[in-house]
Amino acid sequence: MSRDCANTPARDFRTPLKRARGAGSAGDGTGHFMAQRATAAVSFILLVFLAVVFVLLAGADYEQARRIVGEPLVASGLVFTAAAFTWHMKLGMQVIIEDYVHHELLKYALLTANILFCAAIFFLALISVGRVTFGL
Repeated sequence: MSRDCANTPARDFRTPLKRARGAGSAGDGTGHFMAQRATAAVSFILLVFLAVVFVLLAGADYEQARRIVGEPLVASGLVFTAAAFTWHMKLGMQVIIEDYVHHELLKYALLTANILFCAAIFFLALISVGRVTFGL
């Protein structure tokens, strides 16, 4: 006897605990998705800020550039831009690693390397802005 596919209930591949909690396989996909979209939106706005700063710096000598970057609003905007860009980069690479790397030890190593690389890029930007701003 064959069953009619239209009357067959959809299969639920979640564990009983996940069904009871109402969560998916990991339970944090929506938060990660929203964080990635939020950092993309913030990065787009900060890209406009960065373009304005580049226009102001065009043709400026080092001392003029130090004065422009040394303004508290500009310096904090540059640091915030670096934070948003690197956080967005970290989230995007994390998704790629989680989706396409299936060996658990390699996945763990690559996720750790991703965090360290993004942190290094951010701290390099932070030190660079600090050096220009405070003349260190």
